[in-house]
Amino acid sequence: MSSVTRSRKTRRAVRPCKAGAGAHFGVLLVALLLLGACGTRLDVLVSCADDPGSFDCLTPVPSGSGYAEGAAVPVPSGSPRAPDAIDSEYERRFAALLAANRLSHMNEANGIGPHGRSYLDIGSHDFQADYRAVREAASAVGDPLEPIATTAGAQAPVRYFTRPWRTSRNVIYLGKGSRLTGQKTFFFSGLQARKVLIEVNAVDNMPGSLTGRCDGALALRAAGRARDFVAGSLIAVPVGGGERGTVLEPDAALTRCDFVYETQAGTYAAPLALLREETADPDLAAFDSRYEVCGAPEQGRLSALQRAFFKSRWLSQTCAMPAGRPVLLDDERAGFNAKVKALLGRPLPARAYEEANPEWPLNFSRAPQLSLIYVSYLDIKADFSGRVIERLLRWHAARGTKIRVMVTDILQREKDKALLYKLAADYPNVRLQEFAWTPPAGSAAEQQIYRLLRTHHVKMLGALSTEPGRSAAIIGGRNIHDGFLFDAPVDLTGFEGLYQHSSEESSLSLHYYANYNDFEVAYRDDVTVRRLMAQLSTLWHRDADTTMVRPYSISVEGYSGGTRQRARHFLSVPYADGRALERSYVELIDAARNTIELVNPYLNPTPLIAAALDRALERGVRITVIGRIDLKGDLGGKVLTALNELFVEKYADRIALYEYRVPDLLLHAKLMMIDREFVSISSVNLNHRSFIHDTENGMIALDRRLYRRIKAVFEGYRAKSARLSSDVEIPDLYRVLFRSKLIREAM
Repeated sequence: MSSVTRSRKTRRAVRPCKAGAGAHFGVLLVALLLLGACGTRLDVLVSCADDPGSFDCLTPVPSGSGYAEGAAVPVPSGSPRAPDAIDSEYERRFAALLAANRLSHMNEANGIGPHGRSYLDIGSHDFQADYRAVREAASAVGDPLEPIATTAGAQAPVRYFTRPWRTSRNVIYLGKGSRLTGQKTFFFSGLQARKVLIEVNAVDNMPGSLTGRCDGALALRAAGRARDFVAGSLIAVPVGGGERGTVLEPDAALTRCDFVYETQAGTYAAPLALLREETADPDLAAFDSRYEVCGAPEQGRLSALQRAFFKSRWLSQTCAMPAGRPVLLDDERAGFNAKVKALLGRPLPARAYEEANPEWPLNFSRAPQLSLIYVSYLDIKADFSGRVIERLLRWHAARGTKIRVMVTDILQREKDKALLYKLAADYPNVRLQEFAWTPPAGSAAEQQIYRLLRTHHVKMLGALSTEPGRSAAIIGGRNIHDGFLFDAPVDLTGFEGLYQHSSEESSLSLHYYANYNDFEVAYRDDVTVRRLMAQLSTLWHRDADTTMVRPYSISVEGYSGGTRQRARHFLSVPYADGRALERSYVELIDAARNTIELVNPYLNPTPLIAAALDRALERGVRITVIGRIDLKGDLGGKVLTALNELFVEKYADRIALYEYRVPDLLLHAKLMMIDREFVSISSVNLNHRSFIHDTENGMIALDRRLYRRIKAVFEGYRAKSARLSSDVEIPDLYRVLFRSKLIREAM
């Protein structure tokens, strides 16, 4: 294991403040106590089973596009084909998941449930008929899902799903633009969409307009008015100047609009084309439509841990693949350099960090040729880290690379937004999604509060290259934030548009800074990176109304691979997949026979996971946990510390509990190891939030070699930790506070 080092600098440092967001906005006690209910409309999501028809035909992927696996993996043929048994079963199961999600929303909106009223008490005949139909569809497939009774040997391991089922939300950012000459192109997605929305956002709020024509019908909603335009008619779209909520809704036949964006004062004008992405780039559409067919091993030959690993469930997972030998990134600078190298082809020199210069000259002579980049994090801050990443993205954007950025809306502050908005306005091939969850219409106050709690916690930088061996994917616990890179806030006072982190920020400020020690892994083989990024595409192309995500795989009987040295990547959207990640953790813990080893900063397990830990202890499983109990410096640190101390009080006499004791450094890694064979490296905290509210991702593996490598990291943490006893003092106020289910679930 490489030693944990903190990047040092020669520029003047500013004292670190004592406010952070390691719990990623988990402590909103004022909001929890004061926020009232406010209704929000939720369009009804119709099951894809209601729209019968054959699968669409997609253009084959050329070998040089970067999206194709190669000759060994089939891509869609040039002629239509009827869906076979696997296609039909995948669609049937997805339809059941959609129906289960809709049923959940109907229950929430109408107070139906074990502690509420019966659906029979609702007098509307239409509701009764609709509710019964949805309930029947939701029960069509249970969970856990059984493998399809067919052999996998002759089946294509990669399939393509193209049915319309979702609402697609696209946002175009308009501004004065970059120095690029000629027409800019914004690619809007209608992939698998029943309805397409294009929101228009003027980043500088300067009054102006989009004027032009489209090759299909277009509906325009602006200033509370709606107007329909037929193909070829002149369209004028008001932009900025207080104009809010401007939305374009293209007809399914519309593939192109040619506009001119012009400021009202005439200070800027430029042509802008809007192209339907799946028509203009069928290679990418095929990549975004993928799902995998996983062979299921014969259950009788598997251990309990292997069964939990290979199990098919609602949780979105890749098929089992070779574990490989990922690069372990336990050093902060190494973690950031891995991201830089993925985009630049080389790391930043030590002097760039020592001087903390976000404008350090970048040498792009070795930069890879990239066809697609994903940047997905809780937040991306306008500081040294965020500015360097933005500059790297800007270079690739200028060369036409498709770039997709996902962040949490509520955590992006003014300068964070300005940094990303300007990038997206200058280069419309940079697509930005600010993740925000919207509750169903008529939901109770508890559901309304969730809009403040549910964040985007999937962490991955993925770079897909057209050059063999130059793709990369980095996953783990770090965000794009200087707290994950430097040992103190660096002096950025001379850089316009960047935040100067300081101790002046309040304890609840989102301009947070805390020092974190974290962990990531990097994958650089093309096939693994391609699979991880194709799976992330399902989250990118989620339903805008419900955050539903299409499952990435389906299991069939028959398996030709080994059960050792295998890995899988998962994506979790707990309120859309029935909290499948929580069930997965319970099954894994229940499968443990000898040891469970955990590294996690937040120790507030859900009742189901806590019960699984209790059962493991009763079986004699030895559990070791390393964390930072005292979370002083984190957002809401006092409250989170008290929550951690509740865990210490309950378990320290039965679990080997260690507190990481490096001063002013919060251990933020999320690792789980079981029976010296299973390893999980993820974004998942051991708290309610990760299993109830937040999107999450991670890599799991059955690999003793990887276990030994991660075990060395684990022991490095333990060497800097102290064993704890159950003797803790928790203020009575916190004990009373934590009796509230809503507050416990918020953290």
